[in-house]
Amino acid sequence: MAQTREGIRSVKIDSLNLWAADDGTIHLTTDDPDVKDGFHTYINNNPRSKRYHPSAYAQFARILLRYGKTVPGYELPAGDADA
Repeated sequence: MAQTREGIRSVKIDSLNLWAADDGTIHLTTDDPDVKDGFHTYINNNPRSKRYHPSAYAQFARILLRYGKTVPGYELPAGDADA
C-alpha cells in the first residue's frame, strides 16, 4: 500500500520489482495495489535511446547480478567484485 506522511516529500511504494528483458533493458514495476496500474518504467544502456541512463543502469544491473539474475549484454567493470 502506498504511504506518505505530512511534512515529507516522498511516497513509499511497496514491492518494487526489477527485471532484465532479453535485450538487456531493465524494467521497474510494482505489485502495490495503489499504483501498480500506473507504474512501469525501464532504462537501458543504449546511448541512442531516450531511456539511456548509464549510472542508474549499472546500479540496477549490479543489484540483479548480486541476486543471481542475468542482465544480457552487461558486464561488470574489471576489478568490480560487487556481484
